[in-house]
Amino acid sequence: MRGGGAWTRRCAAASLAGMRHRLAAHVRAVALAALGFAAPGLPAGTAVAQGVQVLRAEVGLLAPPDAAGRQAFTPARVLPLRDGQEFAWRLVVQTRQPFVRVREELTLPAEPRTWGDPEPDIRRRTTPDGRTAITEWRLAPRDGVLQSAWTVTTGDPPGTWVLTLTVEDQPPRVFRLQARPPAPR
Repeated sequence: MRGGGAWTRRCAAASLAGMRHRLAAHVRAVALAALGFAAPGLPAGTAVAQGVQVLRAEVGLLAPPDAAGRQAFTPARVLPLRDGQEFAWRLVVQTRQPFVRVREELTLPAEPRTWGDPEPDIRRRTTPDGRTAITEWRLAPRDGVLQSAWTVTTGDPPGTWVLTLTVEDQPPRVFRLQARPPAPR
C-alpha cells in the first residue's frame, strides 16, 4: 500500500498554488458581508455560514493519467488488487473556510507489507496491529472538492477494506471496498 503519491502531490500543489489569491478574496468577501455590504461572489443579504457542508461523498477507482495529467474517477465498491491500481475518496463540499480538517482511517483485513511513506506535510500513524493507517490533515478545497488517493501494491491483503472519513467535527462517513484479485483477462 502506498499512500499519497504523485496524484495527491498534484492535488496539494494545485490547491496551494491558488490558495493565497482565494484566501485574500475570501477575507475581503467575509469582511464586506460582515459589515453589511454586498461582496463579489456573495449575494446581497447573504449571511456568511461557518463550517463545512458535505454535499457528496464517494470512493472509487482512478484511471491512469491522460496526456494532460488528469485522472478519470469512477465510483466503485470493488478494488482490484493490481499493483499500481489507484483508488481515491472524493468529497464535494460547500464552505467558506480556506482549509478543512479531514481525518481518514483506512483499515485492512490484515497488515499490509507496507503503508508507504507519507508526504512530509501529512500526519500519518498506524495502529499497533498494523491494520489501520490514520491520516489527519487540513486540505484546501479545490473547486469545492477535497480528495486523496492510495495506490495498491504487491502484498496488499484481499477482503473488506474499510475507509472512514471525518470532516471537521461531523459524524464519520464509512465506505467498504471489496479488495479482490483482478479478474482474468
